[in-house]
Amino acid sequence: MKALTQCIILLACITLSTSAAILNCRCMKTIQGLPYELITDVEVREPRPYCNKREVIVTLEDGTKRCLNPEGKFTRAVLQKQKKASGDKTSTSSTTTAPTTAASTPHKWC
Repeated sequence: MKALTQCIILLACITLSTSAAILNCRCMKTIQGLPYELITDVEVREPRPYCNKREVIVTLEDGTKRCLNPEGKFTRAVLQKQKKASGDKTSTSSTTTAPTTAASTPHKWC
């Protein structure tokens, strides 16, 4: 009976440990650069409790993901280009406003 209990506990532990999400760094190897035209998306992951390094992950046209060296010159250029592109979108969208009309209905919280 004691061996059966130990076996059940062991199986429960194995089941729990294999179903738990593995939280660790996604970038084991990094690359220095690639053709910029292939990049469709850039994701920056700041250090987290389970990964103490900054990770820059790019998605390519074919859907694959590659990790860039976060300290590299190419990565800094990619991030700067992305920041500039998102800044351009923000400034464009902030200048367009909906026209106000005198007959607009008041908000419910007023």
